[in-house]
Amino acid sequence: MCIRDRPPASHQVLFDDLGSPINSANPEEDARRLMRRFIHRAARDPVPADATAAFENLVLSGLQRGMPLAEALLSGYQAFLCSDLFLYLREPTGTNTDFAIANRLSHFLGDTRPDAELSRLAAAGQLRDPRILRQQVDRHIASPGFSRFVEHFLGCWLDLRELRRDSPDIRLYPEYRLDDYLVGSMKRETHTFFTEMIRTNLPTTTLINADFLFANDRLADHYGLPPLTGSQMQRVALPASSPYGGLLTQAALLKISANGTSTSPVLRGAWMMDRLLGNPPPPPPPGIPAVEPDIRGATTLRAQLALHTQAQLCASCHASFDPVGLALENFDVLGAWRTRYRGLGEGETVTGIDRTGHDFRYVISQPVDASGTLSDGSHFEDIHGLKTILTSRPRQLAKNLLHQFTVYATGTPVRFSDRTEIARILDTCRDQGYRARDLLYAFIESPVFLGYQANKPPLNR
Repeated sequence: MCIRDRPPASHQVLFDDLGSPINSANPEEDARRLMRRFIHRAARDPVPADATAAFENLVLSGLQRGMPLAEALLSGYQAFLCSDLFLYLREPTGTNTDFAIANRLSHFLGDTRPDAELSRLAAAGQLRDPRILRQQVDRHIASPGFSRFVEHFLGCWLDLRELRRDSPDIRLYPEYRLDDYLVGSMKRETHTFFTEMIRTNLPTTTLINADFLFANDRLADHYGLPPLTGSQMQRVALPASSPYGGLLTQAALLKISANGTSTSPVLRGAWMMDRLLGNPPPPPPPGIPAVEPDIRGATTLRAQLALHTQAQLCASCHASFDPVGLALENFDVLGAWRTRYRGLGEGETVTGIDRTGHDFRYVISQPVDASGTLSDGSHFEDIHGLKTILTSRPRQLAKNLLHQFTVYATGTPVRFSDRTEIARILDTCRDQGYRARDLLYAFIESPVFLGYQANKPPLNR
């Protein structure tokens, strides 16, 4: 047979060596064999014999009704792929504990089914051994598939999948017109930074402040750093005077928490408090309009916020997140540093031709005031002061990160019954500074992830 006449690999996966068209001397025997083989390959854990028999009988009944073997097998394959045996991950309880742990770990850190090594350890009942479990965690973190965890975890936690939701207003920010390279670089920066946090076991305070960042040629220019060459992310040491460093001031998060036209201390502050500190604000009272920034530049944001929060009900709530947003007002809609706002009304006129050859005109208006006072009375003058205050609360940052791990790994928010275990994990990691990889180890080895009951502890070390 000519190579080009051979069935494709996908045909062989489904029908083995029966050829094309299907030719079987014993259709019923081949139907049972191929259905069992398909279930064994597709299932993530052992399928009970009675369940396997049900799918075999479905295929055999099709043959008895006169269906061709290929059509009967495809009906059985489809039925299995639509069943709960394939669609859902099992909780690590009962007799399937090790396979459920393998599935949960592989989908958590690799966003895929368990590989051969993990399946072998599950079949041998070894994944409840903390030493072996930690080895598997290390193996997954070091693997190329870990990038899938980083991308999807940050997409859920930090809304990074919404990064291109808004485009900058070309009237106010002509330098960003059609600059997809910048936006793509911003996303890669956050991915690279969080990967570095996990792999090198950095403290969770790095989420707020760090003495380094990752940049390429475009981001270096965007952040006002010394020039870099190439599109690859490079680790850059930051001077103490730099406002950058940490997730809090990364361009990707500053873009997501703004819109394409203006920044809002209300929205940015509430978003940062929710995602980075785990302290979401309550929903606004009904009938209260949002604060709309004046892009003419005639009214300061502080004046608008003062009017908006005259009511005591509004003031008490806004005091918990507005100051954080005010500290970030030195960053524009894509995270570049600024000392004055831009507008389209009166002010110092700036004109020119943008990167695509279009004329632009905007004005430089009110100066930025990034000072504020948190609800507990802590005062800061700028972003440096806010970072100092927030990094003094490492347990709150670590607790939120654990909550995010829990939601992503188990599909369930931290329950009341989990709080004692979360507190124990935090206590365990406290003396080392609540480091990111330590938190990940402790979380995966805990009953929150492994699903052990209180009266059924994991194996001793």
